[in-house]
Amino acid sequence: MKKISSAVVKMTVVLVAVCSLIIAANAGYVSESLKSQDIKGRQPAQMNAYANISFTIFEGDGCGCTPLQGVPINATGRDTEHSASGLTDEEGMCVLPLEDGKTYRVSIEEVDHESVLFDFDVVDNQMFQFHVKFIDTSTVTHFSIIQMILQKLLALKH
Repeated sequence: MKKISSAVVKMTVVLVAVCSLIIAANAGYVSESLKSQDIKGRQPAQMNAYANISFTIFEGDGCGCTPLQGVPINATGRDTEHSASGLTDEEGMCVLPLEDGKTYRVSIEEVDHESVLFDFDVVDNQMFQFHVKFIDTSTVTHFSIIQMILQKLLALKH
């Protein structure tokens, strides 16, 4: 009988110890879970990461190209409210901080030069380089506003 009661006592002690460990582990998990929920509730909106996107604008082709200073560059977010703009420096460069993982539409327009318009996804600190050509306006035929509208309408139909 002593052997049986001794075995029952040992089993009871082991069961109590195992249950205590399980309860303590669950209490720790619940406590950590509540803490993380509390922290999440108090944190300000997550700061978005930004990449430095550089744009360099040159006039001409090949080795004879020259950097264009003061060219406006505009980046408008397509899937974000963030936008950025700037002007190229004396080296023809402009760096814009754009939100990582987002899509932007970039427009580059300089008087008497080709315009650039493109969309891209920000994936890292990307670098873009453009060689825009001078537009000779002396050979351009000037149209009235009505003629331009008619040309646009005809182009849409084709």
